[in-house]
Amino acid sequence: MLNRSRLLRAGGGGMLDKMVPGYKDKIWARLPQGLKEQQVRSANSAFENHIKQHKTWQGYLLAFKEMEKNFAPSAKFRKPAVDWRRQMERGTMHYGRWYEGPNGSDYRPGNTHDRLTADVRAPFTEAEWAERKQYRSYDIMKFGYMLLGLFLAYRVTNEWPVVWCDDRKEEQ
Repeated sequence: MLNRSRLLRAGGGGMLDKMVPGYKDKIWARLPQGLKEQQVRSANSAFENHIKQHKTWQGYLLAFKEMEKNFAPSAKFRKPAVDWRRQMERGTMHYGRWYEGPNGSDYRPGNTHDRLTADVRAPFTEAEWAERKQYRSYDIMKFGYMLLGLFLAYRVTNEWPVVWCDDRKEEQ
């Protein structure tokens, strides 16, 4: 005998199930065997179709993830030097002869100078900081909060008209 499983929700079913307990089982018992088999097959194939569709998409996504690894930059083609524009932007550019280093270093063992980590803690002098502070820009979050505060203050402090519908008939 074929039995269909059913979804039980909180409360034990609907109002009709309270008035006629087990009515779905009674209807199911009266259905012809062919219709029962067709409905069970339909429910099972719908479930299996979702699994098949998931496996198909999983295959596509896993293939894409495998292909994604090829997009990573290769160290084989990496340029080991830093171009002069980036050195100027970072403040690590040294002007002079190739064998002369900054701060009196000439790159002999014990007489070197690391340009990348030497001035990280204080990249600007006090005069440079004072000049930079003149062009300071606002934080976008603070600006957004300020606009939200202005809008809420506007909404709280203004009166909003209330339209009353007058359904009384005019007397003449």
